Amino acid sequence: MKFQILFLLTFLTLGCNSQAQNKMFEKEEKKAIKFMESQIAEIYNNQFKTEFIGTFHEFGKIYGFQFYIVENDEYPIAVVYNLGNQSPFEFDKQRFDKEYQAIKAKVRASEALEKDIRVYYPKARAISDRIENSDGTFRWVNTIYSAIPLKKEKEKTFAELDSLCSLLIKKNNDQEVIYNFYFPKVTDKTKYTDNRFSFFEFENFNQKHIHHYRIDFEKIGEQFKINNKKLYDNLNDEQSERLKESIKKWKSENGFENWEISLLIESSTERDLEFKKFMLKSSDGEKKFGLIKLETKELKFEK
Repeated sequence: MKFQILFLLTFLTLGCNSQAQNKMFEKEEKKAIKFMESQIAEIYNNQFKTEFIGTFHEFGKIYGFQFYIVENDEYPIAVVYNLGNQSPFEFDKQRFDKEYQAIKAKVRASEALEKDIRVYYPKARAISDRIENSDGTFRWVNTIYSAIPLKKEKEKTFAELDSLCSLLIKKNNDQEVIYNFYFPKVTDKTKYTDNRFSFFEFENFNQKHIHHYRIDFEKIGEQFKINNKKLYDNLNDEQSERLKESIKKWKSENGFENWEISLLIESSTERDLEFKKFMLKSSDGEKKFGLIKLETKELKFEK
């Protein structure tokens, strides 16, 4: 009985503290929201609006507040802004303007890339980003979603993409440029209405493609040269599990029950698109490599 009373008192104390903390958060959040809305309206008139995201806090102490500052436009640009919890609040206009201009430059570059790519892939979507390297130089990373599958005559497609990128890269003044082409399993006929940033968010975009062709360019002297080309598979968890189940069934029927299965990541542009490479490994380290057909789950082993 004594412990039950102690538990009840502890629960009530925590509950009261939690309620008091929530009220404190609400009060401070309202102050922060009012400040941001008034600052944005005063400085930028109707160009932007603010959307509250959340509060940074730990052990009941508030460290800051996070907002979206969203452009009033048909295809809005949203900048994430962190407001420190200080008295009085301070809005860093210079920091915000710098971030906003960087995103605008990214949008312009992405739109230009998309326009060029759509000559070859009419439904393509693209995003282009200039990223600073650790040594102070910059690289451009271009992401292109083709919306159509990679053809079986992949060598021809790769040659065409290499030539296209070699033409596009002439406009670039940085030392390194990367092109990432992503291909779905079947033709994507969806009419997308979301903006390019949300489209290419990992959790969303990772579900849309099965093949990824990457071309790396490096500037040597005055000329760009291709220094790397790779082709990758992108199987989701469900697809990978189906392949593993087929391999497990084969193992149990052929005396390899205790061998471990690994699906391998290949980066060769010469390989067959219809097959996925895998490895079986015994407890004493012996390895056996094979290929499993993606559609029929047919297995074949390397000699």
